[in-house]
Amino acid sequence: MPEMSRFEKRWVNRRGSRAYQRMLDRMENSGQLLLTNSSQVLELGAGNGAFSMLIQERFHPARVYLTDFDPEQLAVARQNLEGHFGTVPPSIVVERGDATHLTYGDRTFDLVIAHHVLHHLGSISGILQGLDEIARVLRPGGRLLYVEMFHKRQIREHLAEQGFTVVFRERSFRILGTADVIIAKSPDSPAPKR
Repeated sequence: MPEMSRFEKRWVNRRGSRAYQRMLDRMENSGQLLLTNSSQVLELGAGNGAFSMLIQERFHPARVYLTDFDPEQLAVARQNLEGHFGTVPPSIVVERGDATHLTYGDRTFDLVIAHHVLHHLGSISGILQGLDEIARVLRPGGRLLYVEMFHKRQIREHLAEQGFTVVFRERSFRILGTADVIIAKSPDSPAPKR
């Protein structure tokens, strides 16, 4: 999985929590996040940790796994968590992770978040491998919340092939173009092995 440039890191880390809050408000109003205090959440490419912090504060899931491939990004996330909460809460696990080779067991998570992350997996084959890993670690009926500007059609088609259904969709306009903001529900029974 390729690392981001310094410019990309600056761009990612300047995202404010207000935009995340507005997006979460719309998703929560849709009734499709389905998070409880027993939920297990995985955020891939969490960057500065702002989105995971909001998920923790708003929904109080049992555990949030905040992951990033880049150790520098994990250090920024830890620093932000400590600054916000005083310490990293025991319900938030901060660890290095590669979205194309997840170390978690099958059907572990109720929600997987990939906010502007999938295109960082490199080629379309890397993106599809990451989607296969996400499908593997999601529980039946779990949710994938993703925001993506690139390879949108291939991502939607691959998820549909795996039995995912889109339960929330909107467009987000950014400086560089239009991003899909999607919550996709995994099949209620495990996907067949390929």
